[in-house]
Amino acid sequence: MNALFLRSQREEMPLVIMYEAQDGTITQRNIVVKSLSPSAIYAYCFYRKQNRRFLLSNILAAYPAAALRRNSHTA
Repeated sequence: MNALFLRSQREEMPLVIMYEAQDGTITQRNIVVKSLSPSAIYAYCFYRKQNRRFLLSNILAAYPAAALRRNSHTA
């Protein structure tokens, strides 16, 4: 997953992540990674319209947002 986060940062490529919040709720977020640390990514969140910190241990899945658009046309 780190390679995907680095690519998002380098190319400003939007990603979709499935994220588990501290209260256990799972949300889907569209983000662009701004920086990485050993335990978290710092990204612009399109849902909150601000920069946010996402703990790596709470990211359940991540994929390019373009994959979501591409797959929605085949359904």
